[in-house]
Amino acid sequence: MELFDYQNKAVDFVKDAKRAYIALDLGMGKTLTSLASMHEVGKKHVLLVAEKNEIVNSQNFKKEVETHFDDLTYHSLREVDLEYVYGSTRAVCGINPEGLIKHEPEEIKKLFDTMVIDEATLAKTTTTKRFKRVHKITKEMEYLALLSGTPMMNGASELYAPLLLLEHPMVVGKGADAKKAFEAVFAGGHYRKIRNTGKWFQDYAWWAKGSNHVRVLRWLLRDHFFIMSKSETDIFKKKIRSIEWIDMNMEWLGEYTQAWNKYFEEAQKRDVDLDNIRELRGLIENGQMYQVNSKWKAKRVAQDIANGKYGNQRIVVFSMFVETDAILQEELKRLKVSFKTFDEVQEWKTGDDQVLVGRIKAHGKGGNLPEASVCLFVDMDFVPANNIQAENRIDRPEQKNDMQIVYYLTRGDDVIDTHVRKINQDKAQKIERFMKPLSDEEIEDMPRLLANMRIKFRKEMELLGI
Repeated sequence: MELFDYQNKAVDFVKDAKRAYIALDLGMGKTLTSLASMHEVGKKHVLLVAEKNEIVNSQNFKKEVETHFDDLTYHSLREVDLEYVYGSTRAVCGINPEGLIKHEPEEIKKLFDTMVIDEATLAKTTTTKRFKRVHKITKEMEYLALLSGTPMMNGASELYAPLLLLEHPMVVGKGADAKKAFEAVFAGGHYRKIRNTGKWFQDYAWWAKGSNHVRVLRWLLRDHFFIMSKSETDIFKKKIRSIEWIDMNMEWLGEYTQAWNKYFEEAQKRDVDLDNIRELRGLIENGQMYQVNSKWKAKRVAQDIANGKYGNQRIVVFSMFVETDAILQEELKRLKVSFKTFDEVQEWKTGDDQVLVGRIKAHGKGGNLPEASVCLFVDMDFVPANNIQAENRIDRPEQKNDMQIVYYLTRGDDVIDTHVRKINQDKAQKIERFMKPLSDEEIEDMPRLLANMRIKFRKEMELLGI
């Protein structure tokens, strides 16, 4: 088994850190890297904790074990009991977080000394039974690897739960006060007034959705976080993102205005603050104007493909809604463009159909699709990580061509696409600020930055031991 240089560096990092967060861009081989790490450092079986979809459907870990490790086997603990593992050769054993409840930590400790948590965000809320069970098991492991392409999707507070699992000295053993201290320093945590009853404990709630001092945070986590992007390697082909702006025609504008007026009437009855992000997100995810836009954009995407805008390159098309997916397929049929759906992905990979059609959330994560070099988005998901996951299905080491990523967006200052794009940009900037490598100048400037922060957050930073 040969690893890329960056994967070997990650393996060495895990060996030294013992409890590490492997944050590699999607498509850089986190699965294989984590397995190679645990294969090298452990003596007992490897425990894999992942969402049910990975254990039951995707089975990426199972495929990697069977492809690259002759001396390892793979078992799903949904299918076999722990008693079966006692008599097995060294194995990787997959289980979803809820399945851990069936097993006592002492029993797991006898069989496993290494643990991989796939998509570390699966246990991001520290008060849930799911997190507490996962946390209890991680304490019994000699080596632990948390995996994610984007450790921080919406704000710095999302890093607190992983830090507990990693037993990071900033937070471990310091109780609930450490969480608020961490969020006050790095996530803009403060009490925000939410109503006006005259009772303080009812009127204010803790708010921590920001991302502050993230460059300092990146430096503080350097001994436990291995972070690398594709741009830091010479393995991956060039990827160019662009936007295809579309003007509404009169029929489209009429449908959109009607959908907006209907929503506005309902919102007024509920006394909704139309600037509220949650309300906007609900509007987007429930369809309404977004669905109207999606329908018309799907027709334009199909027309562009049929007209040869992307030549004879193979194309993956993602949309948000089941209805849009159906419209897109109808249009491609009408225009005599050959395509397959993700239910037929293996036939598409080995066949000569030009287009593969799917939905961002349902099909944007999983196996490799380097056969395509163009990825088109009828819609943009509210969460940038979901869009990036979908993009990276074609952005793999096996890709032989430069890639074209195109988002179809409706033109206008106050249309729903513009709002979704702005929210994506804001969130993406937070992620990028945390993920980019530290420069020599930044490292040299850390003592000064920390000194300034200690003046502002004296109590919080003392509690965190910074």
